Amino acid sequence: MRSVRGFLAALVFLSLLPIAVLYQMFFDNGIEIITHGVLALGSVLISFSVFDFKVISWITWVGCGSTSALAAIFLLQGVSLLIQNDSLTYLVYQVLGQRLEAGLVDGLIFWFVALLLMDSQGKTRILGFIAVSIVVCLELYRYGLAYFGDAPAESLKLLFLLPIVWLLFESKKKISLDVKNDNKLNKTKIYA
Repeated sequence: MRSVRGFLAALVFLSLLPIAVLYQMFFDNGIEIITHGVLALGSVLISFSVFDFKVISWITWVGCGSTSALAAIFLLQGVSLLIQNDSLTYLVYQVLGQRLEAGLVDGLIFWFVALLLMDSQGKTRILGFIAVSIVVCLELYRYGLAYFGDAPAESLKLLFLLPIVWLLFESKKKISLDVKNDNKLNKTKIYA
């Protein structure tokens, strides 16, 4: 497996929908806290998994930084809902949760594009091209609507799960022996 952390991150994100449905079947409120907790955990896992792929170092750090900051924002949003503090709620939803959160998501999308172009191969590359293209077009659409003072439908946010599905398959791929041997040679050169 290429990235256990990437695989787990994708599973966490994809488990959000069934968890939300099951939670709402048994409880009346609190789903937002659970949602933000799952988003924070998935973001933390992605922030570590970016190092498992062959992407230019500075882009890897953009992906790590973006997802780490997203994890912190999601966690703070969940905490603000839990403790119901007006000042914290204002900070994490109005200050951090608007433009900054959108910019951090763009950083993650940028990392997805880099992963697609630099380290994806075979059938998963085709899936990645479809998934990432849809999300990039959605982001361009969102920016176009924002220019005119509008916002896309909330249901379109579900399309952001497409690159996560692709990450699941990309992470699950087996590493070929050539790649393993190249990594051993590179480590030997570094330590020699």
